[in-house]
Amino acid sequence: MPIKLEHILNRVHALPSLPTAAVKVVALTKNPATTVKELETVIGQDPALAAGVLRQANSAYYGYARRISSLQEAIVMLGFQVTQGLAMASAVAPMLKTTLAGYDIDQDGLWKHSMLTAMAAKRLCHYLNFPLGETAFTIGLLHDIGKLVIAIYVQEVNTYLLKKVQEAKFSYVELEEKVIGYNHATVGGFLAQNWNLPQDLVEGISFHHSPLSAPNYSELASIVHVANGLASQLNTGGGVDSFFNPIQEKVLDLLALKENDLERLMSDIGEFLVDPSIFG
Repeated sequence: MPIKLEHILNRVHALPSLPTAAVKVVALTKNPATTVKELETVIGQDPALAAGVLRQANSAYYGYARRISSLQEAIVMLGFQVTQGLAMASAVAPMLKTTLAGYDIDQDGLWKHSMLTAMAAKRLCHYLNFPLGETAFTIGLLHDIGKLVIAIYVQEVNTYLLKKVQEAKFSYVELEEKVIGYNHATVGGFLAQNWNLPQDLVEGISFHHSPLSAPNYSELASIVHVANGLASQLNTGGGVDSFFNPIQEKVLDLLALKENDLERLMSDIGEFLVDPSIFG
């Protein structure tokens, strides 16, 4: 039952747009000439976004002993790139907190899995001394947005996909492509483009299940690929496909990661689960 591209794109365009302020924050944080005041003004124009940024900034994940009480303080203390991630998390949270029957995801499942993947990607960047931790965080946060679009098609064929993934030597995401015509990663890239997000984010989302095929940002996509795999192993609501999209050995080789590295990372990110404020 391959779906026509026009049907996929119609569903992409039907989803809500990102808040304008969130898109502006991404652009501003990539511009070295941006001032704290400019960033504060843009975020402050969207009260829900501003409240979300402050709520996330005060979670135990960021570890500040005293409460951060203003946007200016948050931006100065956390930096522009962290602020970008906080703004994006606040913007997409309502969208990701949705039930997706096709993937057997409950209302908070996709949000929790996405946040855990984002934090795992950032931690992995730190572990590898890779400088783009906040970009990896944002890609991790958005990596499964394509599921919002194709869950309705997956629901129709999920029993067949689960049967075939156990019989054949294909991952679940490969079978999405073969049966539906598009997988959730590719469709997530379409959605990110529709939101006018930068190319590094678009590519990281599009290729998080096939990072070695990414034309320009294969290392970023590889980091998110591993982070997604680790988050899936913690069973945080990524969906019925989580255990059928394994971490690829060639990706581990690219990043020079061994089994003991993965065990250490699993232990680190498992600690995030004890802080309920992160997923609030």
